[in-house]
Amino acid sequence: MAWFLQIAAALQYIKTLSMKNKIILSALLMLTASFAFAQGKKNAAGVYIGPNFPKYDISSLNLSADGQTGFQIGAFYRKGGLLYGQAGLEYQRLKSYLIATDSFGSSSGAVDINRVQMPLYLGLKLLGVRAYAGPTISYTVAAPSFNPEFDQTDFKRFGVNGTVGGGIDIIIFSVDAGYTFGLTNLFSDNYDGNANYVFLNLGLKF
Repeated sequence: MAWFLQIAAALQYIKTLSMKNKIILSALLMLTASFAFAQGKKNAAGVYIGPNFPKYDISSLNLSADGQTGFQIGAFYRKGGLLYGQAGLEYQRLKSYLIATDSFGSSSGAVDINRVQMPLYLGLKLLGVRAYAGPTISYTVAAPSFNPEFDQTDFKRFGVNGTVGGGIDIIIFSVDAGYTFGLTNLFSDNYDGNANYVFLNLGLKF
């Protein structure tokens, strides 16, 4: 009965507040409820798809590259509240137009680098807004080329890159954007350069 009397007293007090104070109180209660809900949901999994926009940082003087719009599709598992960890698995295609020059002239053509990647993030989440960073481990599975100077053996199989990003969760939807910067050489022997890219993902979480 004591708790009922306390609720009744609280409601009576709210009635005495001005409209402005009632609005402020309602906003604070909604903010508190949203925060509690966000912290209460500890685990989430989902799928996503989106474009990427590569920019190649080439050190070799006899090679230049223009990035073309590619894509990635993947799945993730997220665990934690305010501080969370996230692991994922994705298939990515980085598209490029490579121009190689030597004493005999130049060759050019499109090269599509197809990779399986494992993003591993540590992040902060507050009221559905997320910020995160971490390594992205990649494995090149194919590199079909329209440039006769390149084939799959010209690209390193394994690589480790770094990612920073942010996102927002809206009901069952998620939107993410970030930047991945190359930490290891993209090429195996003859050239030096890194693959950096901006990504944008639209996902569903469960």
